[in-house]
Amino acid sequence: MTKDSRQSVLGSVSEPDEITSLDDIDWTFKGVNTQKYTHGLHKYPARMVPQIVDNLLSYYLDEGVIEEGDLIYDPFSGSGTTSVEARLHGLNAEANDINPFAVMLSEAKATPLERNDLSDSRDFILQNLSSDLRDVREEYESEGEVSSLELPEVRDGWFPQPQLYELSLLRNRIDEVEDEYGIEYARFWRIVLSHTTRKVSYQRNGEFKRYRLSEEDREEHNPDLESIFTKKLKENYNLMLEYSDVVDHSLETTIHYSDSRSATEDVGEDVADIVITSPPYGDHKTTVAYGQFSQDPALLTGKVTYDEMRNVDKNGLGGKNEIVEPLSDLEEYSPALKETLETLREKEGRSDDALNFFSDYYAVMEEVAKIAKPSQPVAWVVANRTMSRVNIPTHLITVELCEHLGYEFDVNLPREIPNKTMPLSNAPENVTGDTGELMSNENIVILRAPETN
Repeated sequence: MTKDSRQSVLGSVSEPDEITSLDDIDWTFKGVNTQKYTHGLHKYPARMVPQIVDNLLSYYLDEGVIEEGDLIYDPFSGSGTTSVEARLHGLNAEANDINPFAVMLSEAKATPLERNDLSDSRDFILQNLSSDLRDVREEYESEGEVSSLELPEVRDGWFPQPQLYELSLLRNRIDEVEDEYGIEYARFWRIVLSHTTRKVSYQRNGEFKRYRLSEEDREEHNPDLESIFTKKLKENYNLMLEYSDVVDHSLETTIHYSDSRSATEDVGEDVADIVITSPPYGDHKTTVAYGQFSQDPALLTGKVTYDEMRNVDKNGLGGKNEIVEPLSDLEEYSPALKETLETLREKEGRSDDALNFFSDYYAVMEEVAKIAKPSQPVAWVVANRTMSRVNIPTHLITVELCEHLGYEFDVNLPREIPNKTMPLSNAPENVTGDTGELMSNENIVILRAPETN
């Protein structure tokens, strides 16, 4: 794909001739379409907007720092934003995530599908769907169950019935797609099932942690599963066609279901030409509960166990995993971290949680230093959260910890967050009505990978 055609396809915010440095770009991207192509397949919390990756890749391609066919790496795949943009820019991609649903979503979004098989597999799912769903509902109303359908491993009290049986019917039909058309097509349609699962469940709209509707609202909750599913199916079908028509199908995208703190075991060393990632802002339990968000959608696929999903938030950065770097040393690597921890200790705040998080984050930095080729760009998109009412200067800590590992600082690009799906306030001490500000700004911290691994 040439420079001019790439800009035409992506609809970049800035004209390419105007960009002489990364500082020339307006990184806020207010009002832009963040759902273009397969970026719009499914919601995901704290999703990195694709325009960040788009503009970084366009700039480095234009500057000759990377070229088409190179490899981009993302240690925190999430919803797959980096991998989708990689394909749109003619790049191969590898990524990690400890959330099996994120792995499935990233693969579904980044893998282009053939038009004929996509259409045929869609028709396969829809054939006699209305009558089969009607039979499920009638049997449930008559018998109080549907004996031919095995219910998924979801928690009791989170779904209306017979809708849960209807979801099981859809799951089985998509499993048949896998047998008939292949795993790529079944995976794509499971994303539609996931969307439907969240809409049908008692999950409160707009919440990413697991909060149920009130008992009164649950009594009134009787969603039309077929209309929800078929509407999203049509939307996602069209998004995939648009994406598949403009990308190179011969490129490779690999999403590892594994921990980025030991990523070299899967990815290898000295292989990535560029790294672009958006790490979690803190431990999953107190910031964004990716596992809670993904739990029911993942379980409805029938491919993931409840124990796997329950452990996602526990095993995230700052969770219960083994601490890789001695905590007493880490503080000395970053003056900003040391000052932050001292402030937290003075307030009797959550200094241990902060230190555990940055120890795990540092372990990822170590792995990325090995995976990236010497002196190639590494971009960390971070936000400065608060803990115990103390602002955590994550961008400064990121720079200092990376520099200790031999990275060379390049530039910091601050940006407001007009589009990101994140709460702007919370109750850090769990006092009702007592809220504190959360993230409304990000920093794109760009460094060069160490010259020697």
